[in-house]
Amino acid sequence: MIAVGLIFVLLILYLLKIDFIKRCMRFRKIIDFSYKLPGPPLAELAKKAHKEKVLPWLMECRQKYGERFVIWFGKDLVFFLTQPEDIKVVLSSQEVISKSGNYRVIKPWLGEGLLTSTGAKWQKNRKLLTPAFHFNILKQFQVVMEDCSDILVRKFSEVANVKSVDIYPFITLYALDVICETAMGIKKNAQENSESEYVRAVKKICEITHRRSFSMVLRIPFFFNLSSYRQVQDDTLKILHNETRRVIQLRRKALENLDINTTEILNEASSMLGMKKRLAFLDMLLIAQREGKDLSDEHIREEVDTFMFEGHDTTSSAIAFTIYLLSHHPMEQQLAYEEAKDYEGRELETMKYLEAVIKESLRIYPSVPFYSRMVEQETNVGDLVVPPGVTLSVQSYILHHDPKIFPQPNSFKPDRFIDTENMHPYAYVPFSAGPRNCIGQKFAMLEMKKTLAKLLRNFEFLPADEYKPILLAELILKSDNGVQVRIKKRS
Repeated sequence: MIAVGLIFVLLILYLLKIDFIKRCMRFRKIIDFSYKLPGPPLAELAKKAHKEKVLPWLMECRQKYGERFVIWFGKDLVFFLTQPEDIKVVLSSQEVISKSGNYRVIKPWLGEGLLTSTGAKWQKNRKLLTPAFHFNILKQFQVVMEDCSDILVRKFSEVANVKSVDIYPFITLYALDVICETAMGIKKNAQENSESEYVRAVKKICEITHRRSFSMVLRIPFFFNLSSYRQVQDDTLKILHNETRRVIQLRRKALENLDINTTEILNEASSMLGMKKRLAFLDMLLIAQREGKDLSDEHIREEVDTFMFEGHDTTSSAIAFTIYLLSHHPMEQQLAYEEAKDYEGRELETMKYLEAVIKESLRIYPSVPFYSRMVEQETNVGDLVVPPGVTLSVQSYILHHDPKIFPQPNSFKPDRFIDTENMHPYAYVPFSAGPRNCIGQKFAMLEMKKTLAKLLRNFEFLPADEYKPILLAELILKSDNGVQVRIKKRS
């Protein structure tokens, strides 16, 4: 028995040795690859990688080192991609679909939902969830957006005609109201009760997630678990997850006697069977589960929480920055206002100018300033062979500010997007592109159009004195000093 035990121990040590050698060889290839591209030294990273300095510094790196450069973040090598052809290789790939380690910080909240999953699980999730964003589903959400925007108009009216106001908190609560009702089918009344337990929990988990994403220390699980943030996160997640699970049970019970299937919903057969109540994304998942799809309650919880995260933070950023830009461009605001008047109640139709305004805003201030993929097998990017273990970072912010693609890149010119026939398909990627593009981009565009049109019909936006946003390149692009404008009621 001793001899057998000794052999077993030796075998384990041998296998560990082989694994260690393999890891060393893999890391050696990453090091060799890093010598092929320029990039800043570690001292420059330590000096510049502060939250409000990251975007200007990365723009400097682009100027200094060219369209391709690498940066070592600890033991992780990140290859920065800033031109359309390289980005096309990554985003159009069916193999390079795994998200990088950066997304680990949101897994405690979102689990293995569509945003964070990969491989076969992601492909199954994507196929399963695509019908939930069908045009006939989106149409019914207009009523939710209309009702919630009525409250937003009232809130803006209360602070109109003052010197200046930070509009971001108002818009965030509005977007949270919309996504709660469309994703879960429940009213949270965040705009009226911003201090409710659930609303505070959403704000808190977003704060922790953004803080972790930016901290070189807190991103490491060992140090995060030792920090006070871990307990706060655990307490916050308990509130969020328990609420989502509670709503799942409530919605399942409400659907028990409802004889409807996904095909009927997508075909809009019999006008949603004459129902006055609207179906939420959650209802679509529960009906699919009832029809035998491979969906556990926990999987449904992960997808609903993913909708909650992606459906309110990104949209809030886009709406706020669009209003800020319009406040500084009265002529463009007037054209958008006139179109909003003409298309009142018809925002599902193509609103050529307002859509161009939104697209130009997302070019200047992309809600997701960069996103990353992990290379899991050797991948060709142009003339380079990228080894496994390298992170590929698509720099949408830098790409959107390339003067060779967008002349006068810092100028707000919506006309750029009136005719995009000659634009490279990967020169503008605010919703990503390819197989992992944003599944909810039509929902987001509809919400932005309806919200901005409603606000423009009620208010004129003017610039705040001596204000300029301080951009924070977190998971979502935000402003460290809010988004300040002056609001004037229209007569």
